[in-house]
Amino acid sequence: MTTSPTVRMLGFVNHIPPAPDIEESIARALDWGVDVIVAQGTGSDWGPYWLGSGGQVQANVAQNVRPYVQAAIRHQIPFVFSFGIAGADMHLDRCLADFDRLCAAEGWDLDVAVIRSELSRDYLRQRIADGAAVRPATADAGLVPELTRRDVDEAERIVALIGPEPVMAALSRGAAGVITGRALDIGLFMAYPMLRGLPTAVAAHAGKLLECGGLALEPGDSGQCIWAQLDSGGLEVRSPHPGYRASVRSLVSHTFYERSHPSLEENPGGCLDVSDATYTETELGVRCTGARWIERPYTVLLEGARREGFRAISMLAVREPALLRQIRGWADAAEQALRSSPRFAEHIARGRLRVATRIFGLDGVLGPLEPNTEVTGHEACVVLDVVAHDRALAEEAAYFGFIRLFIGPYPGRKTTAGNAAAPYMPVVIPVSDVYTFSIYHLLPLADPVQPFAATVERFPGARLETESRINATA
Repeated sequence: MTTSPTVRMLGFVNHIPPAPDIEESIARALDWGVDVIVAQGTGSDWGPYWLGSGGQVQANVAQNVRPYVQAAIRHQIPFVFSFGIAGADMHLDRCLADFDRLCAAEGWDLDVAVIRSELSRDYLRQRIADGAAVRPATADAGLVPELTRRDVDEAERIVALIGPEPVMAALSRGAAGVITGRALDIGLFMAYPMLRGLPTAVAAHAGKLLECGGLALEPGDSGQCIWAQLDSGGLEVRSPHPGYRASVRSLVSHTFYERSHPSLEENPGGCLDVSDATYTETELGVRCTGARWIERPYTVLLEGARREGFRAISMLAVREPALLRQIRGWADAAEQALRSSPRFAEHIARGRLRVATRIFGLDGVLGPLEPNTEVTGHEACVVLDVVAHDRALAEEAAYFGFIRLFIGPYPGRKTTAGNAAAPYMPVVIPVSDVYTFSIYHLLPLADPVQPFAATVERFPGARLETESRINATA
């Protein structure tokens, strides 16, 4: 008679600072037993800017993971982390350099499998030439219906959201841990349970519930960690912190996180179906069963960022009642004046300049989809948003638009000044280069591991030299 395997997992989010008393939570989880520690640290929540620019979110990832890695070393527990938010090679390398310094400072000596998920243009050009149909992940995003060489060439960087299989292959090599670039969040959590022989459905359901750490608890807090024990029939989720708890409501609500369908989630190689899942409160947590895994052709999501121009903004504050009653028409008139100006009309016609106003208090969130067409408060904030081919053009157009708003006429105006205020100086605020997800497509893979082979690296090692090179070219 064979015994069904069980896997005990501790999950957290590594780009968010841990709670001040996190060591106590980790200790409690260790009392329950922990077989693997997993944390996601990549994502596209912030849009394509970090991927396109190569910049890095200012999150001290090394210090965030320190208490968890310390526990992993003391108790000989493997860890699985994704690093770098955007997760391209340069983002991963910066995080690895910080991790290297941490290992040196703590006196740790680790062999870690590193998996890179940035794909080269040559690789993707060849896949396209070989006839791979790389199609959009969603039909309503304005993306090209099938990826072309031009799309690949125009993207600043392209990453893939690797699934669990490359992590499984790396774990099977016996390294102390695995660190990846851009990865599917739930795939990080799926890898170890699947390697131990647990059903894919259970592993994926666990990944969905644990991927954001304590955000799935009550109250939700991603600075907290979360624990689960998996078996062939399901899993039990608990909070290691006594001030938080896993509830049916908190877990079910988290299953809706970042998903367009209420019960289905498409993933590499299959679909997680929680339409028949059940959640039952236990003495310490919630027992979760009934998830299903529906096999699909294996694809990985590609994210590619293309530069669109440079953004400059100008902000105005309005609380003059007569102006508030007609604020959208006033803003539209300023936009039209800018578009029809001989100085800017040709740039707009050639696609080198675009302008929009967002009025917070009216339509700042939904824009033209806003059903309420009247300002309901006593004040509003107007943001003039200009994106142009280069910084100089963006700032010039933003100033033109600002002046039209600042002193622009409107019916019933009593005075030529003081109707709109400039809360910030300079009145034109240069923001940054602007990027768009020009690639958000699904790449078919016959072998989920082959493009993402791991290398085992020693920490601490010679990473500071690598960091210097990265900073010099950034």
